[in-house]
Amino acid sequence: MEFFQNTIPEALANLTESTERVWGTMSPQAMVEHLVGSWMISNGRAQIGLAVPEESLPKRREFLFSDRPYERGIPNPTQAPGEQKLRKESLQAAKDALLKEMDRFFEHHKQNPGVVYTHPVFGELDFEGWLTFQKKHMGHHLRQFALID
Repeated sequence: MEFFQNTIPEALANLTESTERVWGTMSPQAMVEHLVGSWMISNGRAQIGLAVPEESLPKRREFLFSDRPYERGIPNPTQAPGEQKLRKESLQAAKDALLKEMDRFFEHHKQNPGVVYTHPVFGELDFEGWLTFQKKHMGHHLRQFALID
């Protein structure tokens, strides 16, 4: 929980519009908005179907629950290549939305133990599965901007 309660807020506090990315094409705000979307799925506020063949799920889930990190520049199968369209008026608004969605996730799963939501690449995930995904996914993007080691 240290990662979600302290590491993420501290990293976000150090993220500015001028923070240079180490790889990829997303701007700081686009990256944060991308993370907001994954938290919305994990707390049931957004739904997206499976974006990969069902037969690929065992191998994908093996990766998710391993210690292997995402590769740099890995394409997002749910999004067309290129810069995503920004939805928030500022980076700060995106950061605020991200922290709010994270709080919603913990509250929602506390009130709805055992609830499962479909991740577009990893299939059905419960609370622990979503935590595993979010830590791996957020770590990947925070390293993309050299905000964590």
